[in-house]
Amino acid sequence: MRKRIRSERAARAAAEAESSGAEYVSSIAESAWQVVKSLRPDLDLTGCSMLAYAALAGEPDLDPTIDRFLAHGGTVYLPVVTSVGHALMFGAVTGSMSTLEPRGKWGIREPSPSLTASALLAAEVAPDLIFVPALGFGPGGARLGNGGGFYDRTFGPQGEVPLSGAEDEEPLADGARTDGERTEPASIYGVCFSSELNLPGLTIEPWDLQISQAVTDHGVHTLD
Repeated sequence: MRKRIRSERAARAAAEAESSGAEYVSSIAESAWQVVKSLRPDLDLTGCSMLAYAALAGEPDLDPTIDRFLAHGGTVYLPVVTSVGHALMFGAVTGSMSTLEPRGKWGIREPSPSLTASALLAAEVAPDLIFVPALGFGPGGARLGNGGGFYDRTFGPQGEVPLSGAEDEEPLADGARTDGERTEPASIYGVCFSSELNLPGLTIEPWDLQISQAVTDHGVHTLD
């Protein structure tokens, strides 16, 4: 399934290079921006932060959303792969997305790593909004990742800082702040193309990060 989706994304990337598939990029970025606007309708993002990702060729591209978030005074963090088989690190974007250089084994655009997952989700830093990339989603919010397990090791139920825990446990990281600015948990959205929703045959393992909502080129979808 990963091979098929990657092949479809590669074809989409080739189309985008010829400007024939640009509507997919703009519509996903716009869907994500509508989520931001629902968080702060006045678009004063001073004091707000977001965890997103730097898209590779063919992936749903949030660069326009990230740049707009920064332009409105917000802070954006991106994941950084420092070691295969370990949890992600994170760093803040200090300029526009165009200033980031590809790094590492996979050529992902990354900032300098400065925060562990625990530090990222500490009360004084915790993102208001989290966008998680995926190759697609199945029933119950089952997420198909790229196969490296980075998000599961970082944010899954058995990860470094779970975004959600077992039913009988208190989540270890709910994104809440205690500085009086915000007490509600972070809003978490997966990101994929609409054709990658409702993938058959996906199962949820105890360590898997589950997502309840997804941003796509056709808007936001609840993952039942």
